[in-house]
Amino acid sequence: MKNALLVYNPPSGSASGPELWLGALVHKLSTTGGYNVLVSSTTRQTTADNILHSVYQVESTSDGDSASLINKVENLDLIVAAGGDGTVRMLLHAVASHNLQIPIGIVPMGTGNLLARNLKIYEDNILIDQLDRSINIILKGKPQSIDLGIMNGQYFAAAAGVGPLSDAIIAPDRRDKETWKMLAYASSMMQTLTESPVLFDITADGESFRVPATGIFITNIADLGVGTLSDTASMHDGLLDLCILSPREFGDYVNYGFHFATPINAMTGGKAPYYVRKVKSVKIQAVKRIKPLGLLEAGISKIKSALGGKKQSPVTSDKLKAMIDGDAWGTTPIDIKIAPSAVRVLITQEQEAL
Repeated sequence: MKNALLVYNPPSGSASGPELWLGALVHKLSTTGGYNVLVSSTTRQTTADNILHSVYQVESTSDGDSASLINKVENLDLIVAAGGDGTVRMLLHAVASHNLQIPIGIVPMGTGNLLARNLKIYEDNILIDQLDRSINIILKGKPQSIDLGIMNGQYFAAAAGVGPLSDAIIAPDRRDKETWKMLAYASSMMQTLTESPVLFDITADGESFRVPATGIFITNIADLGVGTLSDTASMHDGLLDLCILSPREFGDYVNYGFHFATPINAMTGGKAPYYVRKVKSVKIQAVKRIKPLGLLEAGISKIKSALGGKKQSPVTSDKLKAMIDGDAWGTTPIDIKIAPSAVRVLITQEQEAL
């Protein structure tokens, strides 16, 4: 019999909880797929570095234990991640960091489900049974190699970011995301309008420059759920897309809003400072928060008054929160590089043909 490891996040699946879908998932994998399924749940203590060790209760401190872990994992025919982007990222990191070639199935149970969206595993259609669709892709789909990014040693599938706009992605709490889904990010995005830009030092593929920005994103996918930062982003080109949002006027923020709210990937109603380039590696360091100029400063002041404003956190000792795949992860400086064809993910046969 084939062996499968199913790792799930208990809070995922909105208000229903895993009790309404976990049994159906295990049953289908066992009866239809013919898998012997080992089930493990994540906890607050589970990290990308210890997830496989926690499943097999193997300490990672000695060579013998590490070898034992790899032997056990290599007996697996399938690994399934059931949860949101954080759960998926942990599994991807575990597989990629051990250089395993085991196919990964995704059951999207989160808010953004960014990787699943871009691989067409998840569809925004209330008429589609997402659980049934995911299971069918796992059982009938084909494994496809995809690129991953690595930020300060941590693998990511969707994007890494830094700056006020990046902070807005990690701001909503779990309850708000479960209740409001993608709308949970609207309030935090509005709050970024009260934040001054930050001056960054950037080195992209050996070229260094300094730029003010409200958000810097390094993307591996095109659709980020709240819009498209780069329509050239691909998980199959061996490159990442460096996207820098550097508004100079209040109207630039409005143009960003149009950009993210429409399927048109060109800026509408104006040309907000917006920079995209393909990179293999990039280093980013926060220098200081800077005072906005002209109409932008006036606009920010008005919004602060209207929203009640909050005291901005200063950039000190070059430390600014960083984000990977929607979660806070460390601080600047950050060092990012591409990991080509790092993992194999099960996708629809139609998607494989594209």
